Amino acid sequence: MTANVIVTVERQFDFPRAQVFKAWTEPAELARWRGSPGWHVELDSVSGDLRLGGRHHHVKVRDSDPGTRVGTDGVYTEYFEPDVFVSRERITGDPGIDPDVPLELRVEFSKTGRDGTLVRVIQGPYEPDVAGWHGEGWERELTRLQAYLVSSNGHGAVA
Repeated sequence: MTANVIVTVERQFDFPRAQVFKAWTEPAELARWRGSPGWHVELDSVSGDLRLGGRHHHVKVRDSDPGTRVGTDGVYTEYFEPDVFVSRERITGDPGIDPDVPLELRVEFSKTGRDGTLVRVIQGPYEPDVAGWHGEGWERELTRLQAYLVSSNGHGAVA
């Protein structure tokens, strides 16, 4: 098979772009929400050099099996706060992703209404047989992002 599928997921948040962008890029914030349910980001693993050419890293750990770990190592190929970042990434520990084939992650933050943000996640290429699962994973992570933003502010809702 050839990795040739791009996954696109988007979600509306009732929070300002700068706040949502920071939740994605600041290591301490990212560690509080990234990962699908049943996974968590190992806080000590998170690092980020928030600039064009900057490197970032985090490790997700399966809650029920701490030996199952998925690492992400990336380099920002675009970084325009609070509008967009693009990262060329190598993922290790995920059986559906070849660690020798880099993925591209593009996350766009578009202002909506007064203080809303539309987040669009575009990632790939994936093998066709695992792309759907990864799209669902992003949906779950965006739900966790929503819960994190609400808990940090005490308000807000997914539109």
